[in-house]
Amino acid sequence: MNMLSGNITSIQSCSIQIGAPGLADPGAALSRLGGSSPAAFGGFDPFSFQMPNVMEMALGLMEMLTGLMVGQPNGGAGTTLGGSQQQQAAAVAKGGKIKGGPSNYAHGMFHKGDKGAPNSYAFENSPAGIKFAADKGYSSIDIDMQITKDGVPVATHWSQPMKKDGFFDPDHKLSPGTKINQMTLAEVMRLRNKDGQSRIFPVSTMIGELKKHNIAGDFEAKNDPRFASDQIMGQLANMVRQSGIKANLKSIDYGPGTDKILKKAQSYGFWVRTAEGNGKARRNIGYA
Repeated sequence: MNMLSGNITSIQSCSIQIGAPGLADPGAALSRLGGSSPAAFGGFDPFSFQMPNVMEMALGLMEMLTGLMVGQPNGGAGTTLGGSQQQQAAAVAKGGKIKGGPSNYAHGMFHKGDKGAPNSYAFENSPAGIKFAADKGYSSIDIDMQITKDGVPVATHWSQPMKKDGFFDPDHKLSPGTKINQMTLAEVMRLRNKDGQSRIFPVSTMIGELKKHNIAGDFEAKNDPRFASDQIMGQLANMVRQSGIKANLKSIDYGPGTDKILKKAQSYGFWVRTAEGNGKARRNIGYA
């Protein structure tokens, strides 16, 4: 039996051996399973521990797998998966259509500058923007996505937020032209805005706010090839499915790179379309 490269090699009496290469914190996983941290862990060398009973073993394994596959809902960076672990998690994510489609636009999609709202992408991509859109009765809200240097999707429009969107580094360590993909998540979340309230949050946080206010997300993947990877798209699909929200995914048509992003999104169950931009009108594509 193989789960995320965790190979159950033998069960004798009440003992189980597991080889789980690539786990970031095997000690924590063992603690949840009722065991103790091994003195050495790596490669395909198995370690063993005692289990009270088979049911507890199964529950512990499920908890460990859930922690590996799902982004954290509390606004953290989520779990970064690598190698075969990531591929196995991606395969799990590919499981049916994500709730979405044209109905997400039945009562309009909120976009920056709509009546009564600040004409700001910073506001649009914020918990306050989500609440505003929900209170006004919109079916969905535009959520822009960039990816940090350390591979975390965050909600912001511009690749250089300190140049165009009123953000600044209160520690004065980052140059104004620094791009999101040149910053770590910690650096991005350190940024503050001249409006005195806006910040940049992980997409996981925004998904939690969408669920809280019962409004769909219209996620826009910006021009970053990592959106076409199993790691990023699998993480997004997992978080959306876990939350139960309705969501579509879109991207401005820049050619073959955009096609790869949208096809990858379709493979994970998203209803997709192109976004207006680059001199091209929007184009509905749909499910795979």
